[in-house]
Amino acid sequence: MDQTIWFCVVQFLKFGPWLLYFHILVFYVLSLLYGRFWLHVVSNSAKHTKYFPGITILKPLMGVDTLLEQNLESHFNLQYPKFEILFCVADDHDPVIDLIRKLQKRHPNVDSRLFVGGRSGILNPLVCSMAPAYEASKYGIVWVSTSRIQVNTDIMMDMVTKLSKPKAALVHQMPFTTDQKGLAAAVEKVYFGATVCKYYLSLHVLGISCFTGMSYMLKKKHLEDVEGMAYFGKFLAEDFYLAKYLHDRGFQFHVAAFPAQQNVASTSIINFKNRMVRWLRLRLNAVPLLSGVFELVTESVPLGIYAAWSAYTVFGLNPFLWFCGHWTVWLILDYIQLKVVQNGPLPFSFSTYIVAWLIRELLYPVVYIEAICNVRQIKWGQRTYYLSDFVNL
Repeated sequence: MDQTIWFCVVQFLKFGPWLLYFHILVFYVLSLLYGRFWLHVVSNSAKHTKYFPGITILKPLMGVDTLLEQNLESHFNLQYPKFEILFCVADDHDPVIDLIRKLQKRHPNVDSRLFVGGRSGILNPLVCSMAPAYEASKYGIVWVSTSRIQVNTDIMMDMVTKLSKPKAALVHQMPFTTDQKGLAAAVEKVYFGATVCKYYLSLHVLGISCFTGMSYMLKKKHLEDVEGMAYFGKFLAEDFYLAKYLHDRGFQFHVAAFPAQQNVASTSIINFKNRMVRWLRLRLNAVPLLSGVFELVTESVPLGIYAAWSAYTVFGLNPFLWFCGHWTVWLILDYIQLKVVQNGPLPFSFSTYIVAWLIRELLYPVVYIEAICNVRQIKWGQRTYYLSDFVNL
């Protein structure tokens, strides 16, 4: 390699961390400002609206969790003039069917139906399960609410009000968690309330499509050209391609004023790690450069090591002290971010936060290494999928 080119490469590598720090700072500022001044603000129109379009709630389910009955009951307890709940179950031997029927008997005045078996020819298991219910839905607005999600009437009113805006096609909830006991629950809350939030909200501010399919509301008419939700069943990351489809057509997305309340009792560090591996593999296949390189070097551990080397090489600073300072500032900023999203007291002490934060940050290199091994293989529930079977994903 020519010496001039090599010199430029080395200089770029030396100063690369400072460009990455600037990027991280911008994302922190945007997410903190949005979280502080706009995230939790419910519009006056949501409080006083007389706009009550019919809403179909799609509830894909598999298996029974300790808090699942509480989550499903929250949907039956919604105070809204016109809605239906369509339960979607793939296996007719799934124990969740008995729970659904028990709740239907408990709430006979709520319009609800059970769909079992899915639609053949669809590879994505979630879309396969929901497709028949989507096609049989009565109303023009569909709310996809996965099994972990607990809801209330305020959430529903806020989402449908935001969706009533002329160019709005999709309203989504930023993923978060309810207050549960245990270290694993604290790790999940720290991850969603600090790491995910930082990018979720800042990308939304920048007008870049970013949402997860945990809880979102859309207008069916915008999917008529592709014959509905079933079209996205050829992608394993159906939420990514659904958002891309709508975003490419110039529609607007809105973030709900209430973060999604994932309400799960039985969680563990191992289950959390496996979930992160699955999500990262999906991102690596959807946006390989962004997730494989950029995401890696903007995590606190890789960037801290990289910046410590640069600080020593360029300025002669002690790399160990630099890394300690780097981590301390990152930890504090994440804590501020988490408090903004929580919008109230945290269910654990600051010392527990530090432990949970350290676990999450130190776990990322493990997640990354495991994800890039067998990157085309996705384990989802009891099944394993190979991405070569899908279109793109």
